[in-house]
Amino acid sequence: MSNHPVDVRLCTPDDLALLESREVRPGSNFAQRNLALAASGDFFFVGAFTPDEVAGYVALDCRADNELRPEMLTLWVYPEYRRQGLGVKLTRFIEGIAAQQGFNSVKLGVDPENPAAIPMYIGLDYTPTGDHRVVTDEDGAETREAIFRKSLTINR
Repeated sequence: MSNHPVDVRLCTPDDLALLESREVRPGSNFAQRNLALAASGDFFFVGAFTPDEVAGYVALDCRADNELRPEMLTLWVYPEYRRQGLGVKLTRFIEGIAAQQGFNSVKLGVDPENPAAIPMYIGLDYTPTGDHRVVTDEDGAETREAIFRKSLTINR
């Protein structure tokens, strides 16, 4: 468990080397792709940074061609930073961006077999919509996801 202070903020091109140094799938260009999407607009890539490394990240896709617009994507906290509330901080940051963009809810897709994510999302007031989708990753593997939604107008 780490006790370093963590700063949650929008990622910038200056963060690329730090982000790439901790990519879950080295060589996937994950950080580069997300920074490029963020530069094109309506996509927000947020990182949690200690003074010398990335502790986690999340993205918000507000692009008009996304059927779940706005959709929270790729919430990830590195194992040594888990159980410290960082997933909550990243999620709240994204929700703030969505509200600033004029949205009244945030949606996300989650693997129904993910034992850690679902209780966290429910604890953050996300509710299952009853809808599902199939997502195909870069390797062609398909994952079925349950769709969750959170209202941003309740309790604000």
